[in-house]
Amino acid sequence: MFSSKVQLQKRTPVNGTDRESYLTLLVDEYINTDSFESKCQVLANLANFAYDPINYGFMREVGVLDIFIYVLKNETSVKLLHFAAAGISNLCIDPDNVEYVLMHAELKSISILLKSSQSDTVAEAITIFIYLYHSHAKSAVESSNIIQDIQSLKSSENKFVQRNLGSRNMHKMLSNRFPYIAVTNNNYQKICKIHTSSFSRASFKAGDKIRIQKTLTQKDLDTFSNLTSDHNYLHKNSGNKRPIVHGAFLNGLVAGLIGTHLPGPGTVLVSQTMKFPNKCFVGEKLTISVELVDVRKILKVKFFCIVEEEKKVVFEGEAKLMLAKDC
Repeated sequence: MFSSKVQLQKRTPVNGTDRESYLTLLVDEYINTDSFESKCQVLANLANFAYDPINYGFMREVGVLDIFIYVLKNETSVKLLHFAAAGISNLCIDPDNVEYVLMHAELKSISILLKSSQSDTVAEAITIFIYLYHSHAKSAVESSNIIQDIQSLKSSENKFVQRNLGSRNMHKMLSNRFPYIAVTNNNYQKICKIHTSSFSRASFKAGDKIRIQKTLTQKDLDTFSNLTSDHNYLHKNSGNKRPIVHGAFLNGLVAGLIGTHLPGPGTVLVSQTMKFPNKCFVGEKLTISVELVDVRKILKVKFFCIVEEEKKVVFEGEAKLMLAKDC
């Protein structure tokens, strides 16, 4: 779940360790331990902390990003490389983190991961380049051989990569028409393209997640207003006041992600809880995320819509679903 400073303070005991200090302890442990398993565990924990935007500044300050970059440049362990790549892919949604990566990590050290024998690591590397391509680092990606390296994956000897990351999907991922910016799923192909088959519980596991990025325009709101007959003036461009995005519109974007990608077609909504902590305005760049929490007869997902630039959650909640054939 995305956190706020207030939430962090509430969860921290009076004499407890605050988030920045805790991350510092993890960094120190990684640097000082001689145990390979301990390094793997610490790096995995750091990669998990990289999922929450509240930690971005801390992770730059205490050296977490430096550790991820060091691992990419110097380590050969497939486990360490995977965790480091996962951490960077989570962090690269933030412009400051992108700038830090560009300054301290050679793109070559990331592109080498495209040749990894580990499919998850290849997926993380592609995710990183999608972030970079859709940021101010786009020219750096285009001026290198990275696009060609990704396109060459269609002839990879890795059967998983060859089957699931064909040239058609590569073209989409490296064009402005493809909205996906982060995916964590062992069945990568199942959420990198629109489903053509029904959801299968065996295809996913708890913890799988997907995020997309979208900027809503006044035209989008007008279309939604005409469709729903909701012509509330708050959703219109009225002088100095910024139009507010319909809450139902945000819910529809989440529903589209759930019904089309994760868990996908064949699932039916049973119940839903939601809240709107802050207003969402036209022109704000939204990150919409869905995570699969439980895979049983009743599937459970949690979702968030956040404005990364302001670290502002505008929509969050949980939904329960089930397969249509079980209804």
